Amino acid sequence: MTWSRWRAGLVNIAAVSLLLVAVSFLPPDTSLRDVQRSGVLKVCVPPTFPPLVTGNATDPGFDVELVQHIADSLGLRLALNPLAAMGSDFNPRNWLLTRAQCDMIAGGLADTLQNRGFLQMLPTGVETGWVVVSRGGTLPAAGATVAVLPATSGFARVALSSWLRGRGWQVQRAANPAALLESVADDQASIGITERFLISTGDAAERGLSVAWLTEEGFARNQMALGLWKGDQTLWRAVNGVVDAMKADGSLEALRHRYGLSGGLDDAPEP
Repeated sequence: MTWSRWRAGLVNIAAVSLLLVAVSFLPPDTSLRDVQRSGVLKVCVPPTFPPLVTGNATDPGFDVELVQHIADSLGLRLALNPLAAMGSDFNPRNWLLTRAQCDMIAGGLADTLQNRGFLQMLPTGVETGWVVVSRGGTLPAAGATVAVLPATSGFARVALSSWLRGRGWQVQRAANPAALLESVADDQASIGITERFLISTGDAAERGLSVAWLTEEGFARNQMALGLWKGDQTLWRAVNGVVDAMKADGSLEALRHRYGLSGGLDDAPEP
């Protein structure tokens, strides 16, 4: 019995030793050294994804200004690589990105378990999801007309469609954010539903409208993040250090506030 216990312990020690030897043969992580050697931080972004990426030189977007600050802090030149595929889907695997194109991914990357499977995520404190635009702040009764502006294909659009039908609402598709706001403001629709980044809370407030989260089960919010490749640990630590410093000195919150991303939205109550 004593020998069995010793044998089990020896087997465990041998297994750990073999694992440590195997790890010693892994190639070293040179990700930070590589970008320092090139002097360039390559970041893939969608052409536009307001307010994270705007395409406006004066106010380029929250994510763009964030990665610019990261590059400056690391003594690197920022090179943005706009890719149209990034604006069409929330799933990064469908973007067909490569290390040759980018060291980092920004501008609409959701911090999900799926994405963590092949990327190292660095949350930015910004979230998105379906929102309700209304005048009274409540969901209407069955039979009401609802203006809907669909989000990207990565959102649960089929689930939303089924939920709307289940509520007994008449769906009126909005052509753009301005049309959705106009429909609700002019009482052509009782409420509007769209994705948070497609609607401006400031524009809604000017029309006497409020914006709140759609909290029904199945409509989860997405935490947004910057993404780095799995294994690029030294680069991730350096980038994370810059973001932590911005959190500590308040500059990250100030940047969120400037783009209307500071603070949370209320939940849309039931009628």
